[in-house]
Amino acid sequence: MKMIWKIAKKELQLLFFSPVAWFLLVVFTIQAGMVFVGNYHNYMKSNEFGSGVQFMVSFSLFVRALWGQVSAYLYFYIPLLTMGLVSKELSSGSIKLLYSSPVSNTQIILGKFFSMVGFAFVMCLMLSVYVIVAWCTVQDFEWAVVLTGLLGLFLLTCTYAAVGIFVSSLTSYQFVAAVGTFIVLMFLSLIGGWWQEYDFVRDVTYWLCINGRVNTFIMGMICSEDVLYFPLVTALFLALTIIRLNAVRQKIKFSVTMGKNIVVILIACLLGYFSSRPKLMAYYDTSSTKWNTLTEESLRIVEQLDGDLFITAYVNVLDPNYYSYAFPRFIQRNRRIFERYERFKPETKLKVIYYYDTITEADGGCRLFKENKGKSMWELAKKVCEDTGMDSTRLKTPEEIRKMLDLTGERTFVWQIVRENGQKTWLRTFDDPMDIFPHESEISAALKRVASPLPKIGFVTGYGMRSIYDSSLRGYDRYFTVKYARLGMINQGFDVEEVDLHQEIPADINVLTIADMREPFSEKELGALKNYVDRGGNLFILAEPRRREVMNLFLKDLFGVELTEGVLVQHRKPEQRPEELFCLMTGEAATLSYHYGSLSYALMPTTTGIEMVEPKGFVMTPILKTDTLANELKKRENRSYRVWNELESLNYEDEPLKYNPAAGEVAKEYYTAVALSRKLGEREQRVVIMGDSDCISNGDSQRCGGVTLLHGTYHYLSYNEMPVDTRRSMTTDTVVHINKTSFKVLRTGLMILYPLFFLGMGLFFWIRRRGR
Repeated sequence: MKMIWKIAKKELQLLFFSPVAWFLLVVFTIQAGMVFVGNYHNYMKSNEFGSGVQFMVSFSLFVRALWGQVSAYLYFYIPLLTMGLVSKELSSGSIKLLYSSPVSNTQIILGKFFSMVGFAFVMCLMLSVYVIVAWCTVQDFEWAVVLTGLLGLFLLTCTYAAVGIFVSSLTSYQFVAAVGTFIVLMFLSLIGGWWQEYDFVRDVTYWLCINGRVNTFIMGMICSEDVLYFPLVTALFLALTIIRLNAVRQKIKFSVTMGKNIVVILIACLLGYFSSRPKLMAYYDTSSTKWNTLTEESLRIVEQLDGDLFITAYVNVLDPNYYSYAFPRFIQRNRRIFERYERFKPETKLKVIYYYDTITEADGGCRLFKENKGKSMWELAKKVCEDTGMDSTRLKTPEEIRKMLDLTGERTFVWQIVRENGQKTWLRTFDDPMDIFPHESEISAALKRVASPLPKIGFVTGYGMRSIYDSSLRGYDRYFTVKYARLGMINQGFDVEEVDLHQEIPADINVLTIADMREPFSEKELGALKNYVDRGGNLFILAEPRRREVMNLFLKDLFGVELTEGVLVQHRKPEQRPEELFCLMTGEAATLSYHYGSLSYALMPTTTGIEMVEPKGFVMTPILKTDTLANELKKRENRSYRVWNELESLNYEDEPLKYNPAAGEVAKEYYTAVALSRKLGEREQRVVIMGDSDCISNGDSQRCGGVTLLHGTYHYLSYNEMPVDTRRSMTTDTVVHINKTSFKVLRTGLMILYPLFFLGMGLFFWIRRRGR
């Protein structure tokens, strides 16, 4: 150990006496300072001209910015530092002096490696200055996350150094050693996508891949797989270097040397393979809000899943989007999608099955076959496999895949989740242009579907009502029955089916929905509805202004509420429709569902008011209301502002609407959505009534909070069970104590004085060496 220390000390002296190391340190501080100071400039501007409140400062400053940039810089710096560690000894002949001295090759290599460890430590000390500055200026600084990221950068630097030393031992030319190090690092970055079609080999190559390894640390997560990866790969390249020097020193046969190299590589890969097994992995999330971990609700769902869990992805290679997201490299992407779940459910078995079959028009099938006229499905599938380097013999034929399972109605890329007890469900990809893959809310909803019974939505059919299978603008299929809509109820944990009131409502219906009823119920149908209400069933009722006479018949009788007369309108700008109301969320609504609390207002294209007219045992809680901004708008626009129930013509294109009290029109604050609740035994019955049916339709649901309103309503009516609550608490590091004066000091110190310090140190040591 003493000899290793002497060699390391000597190498460090040579390194810091050379101008190259100091030049790199100066450039390194300038680059890091530009990123760091650039972020502080934004914080200063926000403090000077804005609210001064930031969002997750530690995350944006280090995780998203500085550490990510530094990890990219290291790829270029380390090869320049290591290119001469061994190659200069070979080119100058000084290696022979080392061979003649009582020092082993292991001591030589370890000494040189620890000199680079020392240099890596110096670089981390330099970076710690930025950490200290942030710690002094950021409120509730996430120091644990930031230091974990710094640890990852240190380990990455050491691994890069080991690779550089190995390549340096292969040649006597320093330039060749530098280029060779770049090539080997590029190889380690790309190998994760090779030979993906072979199970064991895929796991090994994925483990060997260095690309993104440090990101786990940067995100504030300590994972045993990544903690072991860097020492194992470092030891691998140091061992290969020692074997190489022993072969040169002792003139060992090439076959013997090759055998030793293979044994060392196999041992490292075997250890790496076992370290990447989910059952053998350990994790620690250093973030204060555990942003790398599943949310509490998702964890509760996973805890309900006893026994093995099988998640199989079925991918049709004829899907036009196959090249974008599902070619063989997707197998490891598939693992990352479910990585957080595997952490708490290591019995999860992941698998990907590729097949070819017909493609529907919705999935781009017509375009595919038009562009490849005359080719059979097999010929097209084979061409895809050739283009992506996939073994076409692994593809399931249409006959084989149809025997395995029924994919009718599902898209060409879908997962099937199967529990050991046989319960199964689908997890889908979505028509989201930004990201087709499921997020935590969709995955947890699918897992809950196989863990416990889910709420079932019953949609009353007939009576001219809206249909969940209608794809027109007024229809409701988009968020109820369309399988590829991410925010649709069936992908957020609900079962949906139509209900016929000519029969008793099934006992498993948890929420009955009545939307835009145009014809009155018969006595028998009204009796079925009353029985459902009497047994404590929850309801979601969507009205329309012109349906008042029909719907009031049962609304008053069952719930003691009525729809107001007319259509609610307000004075608007000429280009805006007066019947389109931006209704404000009430403070009470946020207590019903967190979805409501995330909205400030919602758009009602044509709505009526809702009023309690007689007691029926229900407590009414307003969800949406009008006219709250009257005084503010009066001051801002210097004109009267009112909402009233228009009872006369809505033909405002010919002449402006006029408020006419003589016609019975009343200007006041109206409730356009309310929640009713009452106690029935130990259970609370819940009802939501909205004065507009268009707000959640295909045409208007994406405007001004319609989808959030929809989710909030069913979340409340399902007793806050679904959709799965995947909210995360935000960090409290939202304030940066920086003003214009202190920013100037910070910029001068980090962008000028700090680099000049290292430049001066480099000149001092260079002049001193020249003097000697």
